[in-house]
Amino acid sequence: MNDGLQLSPGVRRGIVDFRPATLTALPTGLRLLQFAPSPALRAHVQCFWYARRIDADASGANVSELMHPDGGMGLLFNFGGPVSRDDGVAAKAAWVDGPKLRTARLRAGRDLDLLGVRFRTGSGALIVGKPLNELAGATPIPSDDLRHLALEALHERLWQTPDLTSRIAMLESFLLERLRHAEAMPAVVPASLAWLRQRALQGEGAASIATLVDELPVGQRRLERLFQRHVGLTPKRYARLLRIARSRELIKQGGRRVALTDTAYAAGYYDQAHFIHDFKAVTGMTPGGYREHVQRRYGHGVQP
Repeated sequence: MNDGLQLSPGVRRGIVDFRPATLTALPTGLRLLQFAPSPALRAHVQCFWYARRIDADASGANVSELMHPDGGMGLLFNFGGPVSRDDGVAAKAAWVDGPKLRTARLRAGRDLDLLGVRFRTGSGALIVGKPLNELAGATPIPSDDLRHLALEALHERLWQTPDLTSRIAMLESFLLERLRHAEAMPAVVPASLAWLRQRALQGEGAASIATLVDELPVGQRRLERLFQRHVGLTPKRYARLLRIARSRELIKQGGRRVALTDTAYAAGYYDQAHFIHDFKAVTGMTPGGYREHVQRRYGHGVQP
């Protein structure tokens, strides 16, 4: 771990003076800081984040966090010990976290020290310069496989930078330079993403992709090819991730007070078996199992 990183001064004097920031202390002993991007990157970057283990457990036991798919992707830079996800170990200093198809489990020891960028759905391909369907799946893509990004060199410069504010500024410069040379995203992609997100929020997750296509100047095959390139998923698979994300949010908020059948209906499912099948396919747990997980971790009450 880079003990010289000036976390608190950088946070106080730098980024949060002009951008929103959030600090989350997780029950597993992880401290997660999230920072909004600069206006020039806001259309493409969800947030910058920094994660570090803060518990005093001298045993060094690993902690585990669930990483749910949302259609987005990111870049990660490791300044601590090895990090494992599911059954694989991310031993490289930097890697690309492609679009996930299902929930992954991140495990890390007491020397966790990660810096990352999370892109908005559809924007990752502009940064990495490759079709995202080639990067989708459970396994992080090591920097060696994407040499054109020169992530190892960027990691070295970040390592030598003394504070978090300067590190994020360096990352922003890197991303802006990548975007200057990126192809323009077809307008149909963000329009379709917004349409699908709105339907999911309204509990209309089962809205037909054909209905979406009727509102677009392209056909369904063209839309699917654009989604494969810019999102890494088909429109139908992305819509399913949105429905499950909405379901998870409702379960967190409702706890045992809300029946899972009501949760399924509110998320746009009219068949309980279909709801359970999709939920387990994405998260690896049944809705009831996930509710138990939430209550063990957070206790009772509404969760953010």
